[in-house]
Amino acid sequence: MSRRPFRFVTQTSVTSTASPEVVFATISDLRAHLEWSGERAEDQTFKLLTIERTSPGDVEVGSTFESSGANFNGTFHDRSVITEMSPPRVFVIETDARLDRRHGRPFEVHFIHRYDIEPESSGSRITYTETIDRLNYVPYWLQAPFRPITRRAIDRGDRKQLTNLAELSAERAASSEVG
Repeated sequence: MSRRPFRFVTQTSVTSTASPEVVFATISDLRAHLEWSGERAEDQTFKLLTIERTSPGDVEVGSTFESSGANFNGTFHDRSVITEMSPPRVFVIETDARLDRRHGRPFEVHFIHRYDIEPESSGSRITYTETIDRLNYVPYWLQAPFRPITRRAIDRGDRKQLTNLAELSAERAASSEVG
């Protein structure tokens, strides 16, 4: 696979009533990604479909997993590794993704997904930074004239997924207080 350097970064943040510890625990629970980025996805044509650990043991730096996701133009097949964990503040996943497109050639891209969690009021601020740093070709929507539109679309989708994460974390915090 040809990998050319490329840089495109988006960032969004939301607040949660859950503590940084609960938010971090929700992110590090890889199965929970299916709920907040899959089942609760607003757009059924862009959501996580499967996730499976491919390394044994606890979730830690170096842990790997594979996932698949729906895309309006095909299906993503991802291989990911956790590259940084600093509980309860930072969680970073690097992903090699391949979009098998219904129309057009496959799109291969390397993502860095960074979650920064900071205390705020009685809960947390979750900041998600998504970076593309390598790809096999530059599709039209990542070419300079289209980047502002692409950025807005990605920010809108990422904000919804992040809101789902914040809400699931709050639900987990509330259920642990009750129990």
